[in-house]
Amino acid sequence: MPVLVTIAHMAELIDSVAKANHQVLGPIINDVMQFHSCAISTISMHDYLEHVAKFVCLENDLLLAMLVYIDCITCVQNHRPAFAPSPFNIHFMALAAIVVAHKFNSDIFFNNTQYSKV
Repeated sequence: MPVLVTIAHMAELIDSVAKANHQVLGPIINDVMQFHSCAISTISMHDYLEHVAKFVCLENDLLLAMLVYIDCITCVQNHRPAFAPSPFNIHFMALAAIVVAHKFNSDIFFNNTQYSKV
C-alpha cells in the first residue's frame, strides 16, 4: 500500500478518536499536560502527516508503530484523562510518536534538530 494512502487512513482514524474523546471528556482545564496547545490546530491531521513526510522518511511500518505508540500513551487515560488524544494535543502526540518510532525502527534516523524543523 502506498504511504500516502496509509497516511490518509491513519489521519482519518486519529482525527475520529481525537474528536470523540473531545466530545466525551470536553476541554480539560485543570489537568493540562506538556502535549497540550493553547488552541486547536488549524491544520488537519492528514495535511500535518503529509508535511512531516516531506521532512522525514515515513514508511508504512513507521506509521503503524506511530499508531501503536499513541495507543500506548492513551492507555493511561483512565487514570489521567489529560492523556486522551484530543484536538488540543493530537499533533504533538503524533510527532512524539513519529520520533520514537523512527528512532526505534530505522537504521538511519535524524537528530532532534531535523525533527524540530517540522
